[in-house]
Amino acid sequence: MKVGDIMSTNPQSVDVNEFVTHAREIMREYNYESLPVLDKGKVAGIITLQDIINVTSTRSDVTVNGYVRSSVPVLTPDVGLPRAAFIVVHTDEGRVPVVDSSSRLVGLLSINDIFKGLPELDLMDVPVSEYMTKKVVVCQPEDNLSRVWANMIEFGLTGLPVVNMKQEVIGMVTRGDVVKRGYARIERESPSGKTSTTVQKIMSTPAVTVEADDSIKVAAKIFTERNIGRVPVLYKNKLAGIIDRFDIIRACKVLQGVSAK
Repeated sequence: MKVGDIMSTNPQSVDVNEFVTHAREIMREYNYESLPVLDKGKVAGIITLQDIINVTSTRSDVTVNGYVRSSVPVLTPDVGLPRAAFIVVHTDEGRVPVVDSSSRLVGLLSINDIFKGLPELDLMDVPVSEYMTKKVVVCQPEDNLSRVWANMIEFGLTGLPVVNMKQEVIGMVTRGDVVKRGYARIERESPSGKTSTTVQKIMSTPAVTVEADDSIKVAAKIFTERNIGRVPVLYKNKLAGIIDRFDIIRACKVLQGVSAK
């Protein structure tokens, strides 16, 4: 399997001379983490939501050019899946542009696309606890949504577990939940950048979870069947960590020893 078999085609992009506010609007409305940036039709790099989220309306004349990550890797459609997977999981941007021989954008390869080839990557049968993230950013039901949204942006997270005072997981809140309900415009809808909406009004409950000693294959199956990207990990009914799609790919045998070169 090659990149061309699994990449997303006809991706959205922005020109290097477009305003940052326009790029931010696209990413928030469509829940994108990043966008390819084009310069004279060729890929110049990537712009991420984290890079531009703090650009205010008073600086609406700032262009994308000043925020381009020009050092991001690119792929071509003929690159094999193992090398492509290795590159994607070792980038901060979450998605890698796919270009033709003239450096023109022909697609995007994301961690979600990599999952289409998961059987070929030979996922190891190891406990979730070996690959989960132990330090987890969480929220509580009564937390103000503006604060939770800010944490998602600051830490580059697509979702947070919702816990009670006993650190028991009672739900999940995701960027998608925020965007679909129109709360991604928080700082534009209120002069103070605040909203009275709390997490409990939009969170999904009950949360889908796995146990720390479950096989990582169990988590992978959940991601595939439910089309979700991260799952809280429990130990003795309390939050012990979180595992996401990147963790799953890192646990694949064929990536061990693979080089990005």
